[in-house]
Amino acid sequence: MSTERDQPGYRSGRTLFMVITGIIGLMVILAFSLAWVDSRMLNEINDFKSAGLTDLPNENADPEALLTFAAQEGINCSSIPDLFSGTGECASVLDIARTVNDYKSDQSAVWSIIALAVIALIITFTMFIHQASSNLKHLRSEGQKYPPGWAVGWFFIPGMTLFQPVRVMNELVKASGSTDTKDPVAWQNGNPPDGLIISSWWTLIIFSILFGPRGISLFVGRDNIEDWAASGRLLVWSDLFQVLPLVLTVIVVYRLQRAQEIRHQLVLGRQSSSPENS
Repeated sequence: MSTERDQPGYRSGRTLFMVITGIIGLMVILAFSLAWVDSRMLNEINDFKSAGLTDLPNENADPEALLTFAAQEGINCSSIPDLFSGTGECASVLDIARTVNDYKSDQSAVWSIIALAVIALIITFTMFIHQASSNLKHLRSEGQKYPPGWAVGWFFIPGMTLFQPVRVMNELVKASGSTDTKDPVAWQNGNPPDGLIISSWWTLIIFSILFGPRGISLFVGRDNIEDWAASGRLLVWSDLFQVLPLVLTVIVVYRLQRAQEIRHQLVLGRQSSSPENS
């Protein structure tokens, strides 16, 4: 087993990879949880459609808004006292409002945990990228375009983040994956070994941001019950789609971490077999 005493400066990415995998595992569970919340609401919406409703009240609608909703839907509930007491058909109005509020509450709870997980993943992933880039000089790999700071920075610059992260990752994987430890710039020859995986990974991440659940909630209107149903179907599929870029993130990080471990062993082997160590 190699240690930092064997090769000062090199730091294994194994621990960060395990942390990233754990966070992503949690995010996969949360994606399925969100899909379950949205699919449950979709079933409720379909039941409301079957009952003849043409719209749903907004979240946390005030009494006046609920009475307006009741009048619009032909529900016999026309006074605030009846609404507060839940008598007659006002009970059904309260049930509908409660369903919408519970849905939004459950959705918000899951999203709160997702937000924390995303922050943790961003921090851990950037630490991993910075460390992997810093390792290259200790792995007898030179001539990279992106030093550690820029290897991280390109992920956060608006506009550039659409394509520069792919270039950064391709360079990292290519420079780490070369088996030629004699020539420190030999890695520059040939194509990146995981170019297609990396391009697919980042494309899916961009799509998951632009067309993810948040994007659908912002840009898809809910002016009537049909809109609610259409939005619900899109949300369920979007929730499940989030799993793909997450799984690919684990694959990309693992392959980079594994490539560096292998090259580390090759460099150590070359050092131990050199005449000065004989």
